[in-house]
Amino acid sequence: MEYFKYCPWDGYRFSETDVQCFICKRPKYTLNNQPQENEKKWEKILYEKQPYDDNYIDETFLQSVVKQDNSNGLDYKQLISKTSDLIFTINSVVIYMLTYFVMLHNILETNYILITTISITFTGLIIYTMLIDKPQEWHSVLSNVKNVGIYVSILLLFAPVMQTVNQTYSDDTIYLLTSGSIIYYLLTKNYDYESVAELETWKADSSNWSSLLFSSLLASRLNNEIEVFIMIGLSQVLFILTQFVKKQIKDKHPRILSMINILLSIYLGLQLLFFSYFLALLYLGLVFFITFVSPLQLIWLYQYKNTIQGPWDLPDVKQYD
Repeated sequence: MEYFKYCPWDGYRFSETDVQCFICKRPKYTLNNQPQENEKKWEKILYEKQPYDDNYIDETFLQSVVKQDNSNGLDYKQLISKTSDLIFTINSVVIYMLTYFVMLHNILETNYILITTISITFTGLIIYTMLIDKPQEWHSVLSNVKNVGIYVSILLLFAPVMQTVNQTYSDDTIYLLTSGSIIYYLLTKNYDYESVAELETWKADSSNWSSLLFSSLLASRLNNEIEVFIMIGLSQVLFILTQFVKKQIKDKHPRILSMINILLSIYLGLQLLFFSYFLALLYLGLVFFITFVSPLQLIWLYQYKNTIQGPWDLPDVKQYD
């Protein structure tokens, strides 16, 4: 029995073991059983009997479903507002690194930096207490103050140890590990502010441990125990406590958080000019790109997203007023 050597529909060359076309899945016809030109095609009709199996899938099936939805629903202004969490985190890292270099080169007095850090910490706690939905009772406030006092005492106790624990390593090694830890922190941090738990039920993740790692690495290069205490304590304030304050501000007053980001970005850009023009331009360019350019890129890339909608999907009923 002789068979066709090529598929009459798409030209696929049959091998000796093929029983159907690899492309169109039609059977391998014999020369005596040629396909008819008027062979009935499959139709999307359920009430009529067709010479096809129940599980037959025609090649025109995907042509009948919606592959793209041009109405992506992305709003440029909303996307800009959603970048505030990332910009806030980057600003926190820049503040932390600026504080480190200021103390390392003795640009400001250590006592002034200590008083400023304590003032910012208590201001954040007061704002969090005022904005939180649950009313704070006096015994709860006193308990929080006691916990803060215990934590500060532990930091003061271990500050001399943190200063000497990494002194055997070279500066290049410390700064390389610090850079890697900061990058890891930025990549693994959860920027979804709505998923931030309450302060009482919070649990540390890998990004929080990485912030503690690079703060302890940098602390080993400072001059005295007070500066080490400031670096470790400031890392906990900037990278852990501020996320709870930021969540409350964004829930209640989202525009205030946007104003804080704008003012902080301008202030930090001016401060970086005293250290390096390149770093200042790099920082401001990064903030501008994330805030204004990346939302445009997302809107542009969204047109290439295939959203296949078929009979298995629930209908999208439009609501009219």
